[in-house]
Amino acid sequence: MTIAPEELIRPDRHIFLSPHYDDIALSCGGTAAVLSAAGRTPEVALIFGDHPDPAQPLTSFAQQLHKQWGMSAAEVISGRRAEERMASVALGTCDRFLPFRDAIYRGERHLSDEDLFGSVKSDEADLAGKIIDELRLCADGAPNTRIYAPLAIGHHVDHQHAFLAGLELIRRGWEVWFYEDLPYGLRQSNVDARREQIAQDGLKPGPAVEVGGQWKRKIDAIMAYPSQLSTIFGQYVGVGTSRAAIDEAMSSYARSMGDGAPAERFWSRHE
Repeated sequence: MTIAPEELIRPDRHIFLSPHYDDIALSCGGTAAVLSAAGRTPEVALIFGDHPDPAQPLTSFAQQLHKQWGMSAAEVISGRRAEERMASVALGTCDRFLPFRDAIYRGERHLSDEDLFGSVKSDEADLAGKIIDELRLCADGAPNTRIYAPLAIGHHVDHQHAFLAGLELIRRGWEVWFYEDLPYGLRQSNVDARREQIAQDGLKPGPAVEVGGQWKRKIDAIMAYPSQLSTIFGQYVGVGTSRAAIDEAMSSYARSMGDGAPAERFWSRHE
């Protein structure tokens, strides 16, 4: 069911939890742009975007990913933040950078794709609580705030931490909508693999936000991350990295969420 515009913009404050630099543009950039066009200022809380520890050598896995992105270790954070600024201009969002490092920079815990898309490490079980602490939320702001968190479709560990933070925020009385992580959600097998856990946590699909009027801004924001396009769309989605190919892959999925009109679907707890 598509949500009415007045209900979408009802809260004055909208906070999007973004595990990495491109997650909001890809997953719910249209919604952020709709909010911006309606006079709200969506906040993107970039969770795992801090600099690597200069005293800790990079793992070979991290170095491999840097090479894939076409950035040196010295360039990667500044380069990705420059991409983020361009996406923020396109969507009308503002960024907050939380003091957490990407999984590939957190020591020897994540040394392969299998580690990145595996289970949360036991010694990081408290990360969700730390994320909430760093959001610096005031309880009296809850009635006028909506928080958007990833469903962790695809099972990336950083997305799982953000998802767990979203669940804890619900327990603390905050309104939380969970977005479908893209590009992972483009593969139905990923959605199916996550569906049972989502159901156990009491989450159900709905509402959907119609984003056709802001579609160009969403694609503009996605194209602001050139370091990631080859990995996301060339290797993972398999459609190439041209704007036309990316637009078609994303709009096809969005149209399936909105009965023919481009939409972004969220999940929430229904009383």
